[in-house]
Amino acid sequence: MIEKNVVIPCAPDQAFALFVERINEWWPPGHRPSKDRHGTVVLTPERFADIASDGTAYPIGRVVGWFPPDRIELDFYLGTGPDAPTAATITFTAEADGTRITVRHRAKPESVALWNLRAPAFEKSWTVVLEACRQLASA
Repeated sequence: MIEKNVVIPCAPDQAFALFVERINEWWPPGHRPSKDRHGTVVLTPERFADIASDGTAYPIGRVVGWFPPDRIELDFYLGTGPDAPTAATITFTAEADGTRITVRHRAKPESVALWNLRAPAFEKSWTVVLEACRQLASA
């Protein structure tokens, strides 16, 4: 399992809102499956996708649990695809100086074979993704 976290300077409900409602502002362009810098990343209870400027949707994952402001549970497709998703849980925990956003990412039975190949890239990517979120929150 990979575990990455970052602390942002706001309450959990605000951190959750920033994470989901402003995801298009902070999700790094290099981590968008469409590779379209003018596309839109959306994360709602119904959808987690990168929508290219031509309207083509590139699923990033599937939301399997939506518990604001505490956590989001995902079948995560990047690096493996929808037939072999990994599992990512994002939690939002109050701390004295804000909210700790933690990502726990692991293989699912159908993605175990790909996990060992992809885990190093996941580890690096979550560092970049969470830092981008922290930077927006701190701006």
